[in-house]
Amino acid sequence: MAKFYKCARKHGNRKTRGKGFTLAELLIVVAIIAVLVAISIPIFTSQLHKARVATDWANLRAYYAEIQADFISTGEYNDKVPYEDNKNFKDFILNEITFLNGQKVKMREGFFWVKPNAEKGYTIAYYCNNSDAECTLILDSYS
Repeated sequence: MAKFYKCARKHGNRKTRGKGFTLAELLIVVAIIAVLVAISIPIFTSQLHKARVATDWANLRAYYAEIQADFISTGEYNDKVPYEDNKNFKDFILNEITFLNGQKVKMREGFFWVKPNAEKGYTIAYYCNNSDAECTLILDSYS
């Protein structure tokens, strides 16, 4: 009997081999993880796009508040604000905000333009680089 016990320990039997995972079980776990990753990647990229657009919008709202306050206090358009004058629209598509104090902020997901608004200040329009997404923002004194 002692010899059988030593032999079973040395070579393994059903009672001692059941402590690990089989290859089939590991493959099933890997397949489940792969499916979960495949589902989560599009959701993650969509949420990342929304977060970048929200950052752009927040920066543009701060910029708009600053240039509107400057216009209201002086009654004149500021030379530091690049705005579109209906001559060449493509030259005034901006990818970077330059605040009046000189601070610069790059747009993460889109572009914008600024236009004077008939003695009421400025109008800012923002559009996404991704044409499939709904992420347009218009800021003016009428809204």
